Amino acid sequence: MSSLIIKELPKSKVETVVEKLVLNAHTLKANLKCYTGQQGDFWVSIIPSLNVSGYGKTEKESIKDLNYNATLFCDDLFSVTETQRRGELNRLGWVLNKLFKKKYSKSYIDENGVLQNFDFPEKVKKTILETI
Repeated sequence: MSSLIIKELPKSKVETVVEKLVLNAHTLKANLKCYTGQQGDFWVSIIPSLNVSGYGKTEKESIKDLNYNATLFCDDLFSVTETQRRGELNRLGWVLNKLFKKKYSKSYIDENGVLQNFDFPEKVKKTILETI
């Protein structure tokens, strides 16, 4: 898989970003919303649309763990057949674009459902995760 980077964008831009996945034979390109905040004594970073998260004692550690887990997710995704891969993405709410057979778009996610588990929802950082 390509490298993952997390871009901080102004809140107004994050809200307008459309999540997408483009799959090729062995690579994935993506724009995904990422949320980072505190939960108890730990920091949590989560990509709700992939059901992937990372934890750490600091924000930086949680993002590093998230990148590791997202890489594992993608490795696992490409270790199965295309039919199984499509099934898993459908289970996560992704819809195959009928015109562009390798592009997926995400179904609507209720942001309140994501934010309710953080200790300080008003301080949750919203970022975009892209592959490069």
